[in-house]
Amino acid sequence: ANIRATMDSNYYGTLAMIRAFAPALARNGGGAILNVLSVTAWSTVDGNTAYAAAKSAEWGLTNGVRVELARQGTQVTSLVPGLIRTDTLLEFARNAGIELPEEQMNDPADLARLALDGLEAGEVEILDQMGADAKAALTGPPVALSL
Repeated sequence: ANIRATMDSNYYGTLAMIRAFAPALARNGGGAILNVLSVTAWSTVDGNTAYAAAKSAEWGLTNGVRVELARQGTQVTSLVPGLIRTDTLLEFARNAGIELPEEQMNDPADLARLALDGLEAGEVEILDQMGADAKAALTGPPVALSL
């Protein structure tokens, strides 16, 4: 049930939002959709497989929708951050006995600025350093996320 809820929220929830707003964006001559993914779309840590699979599916969805909505003038961008200093992440780490590297944690306000700057620049993927490292690692064998 938890795995299904994770997929429902991250994949089907994103799909539902796109379906709800894409027609309005088309009527207004286009716009932008920002899907918030995670570095776990490309890598994961032990015990996080369902979330990683959901974010991977959301990445595939984002890439497909980007192509489909381009003709209506809608920019579809993915934000692919690493660690975000949120209560949810801190609780997960505590429960899993993981010590998170403070210097790699994104402040949510800084990440929002990064996302807005990336949207304005027309980027298709907006990555922090951890996201860039994870994407670059896709050219090699699968590895767990290094914290």
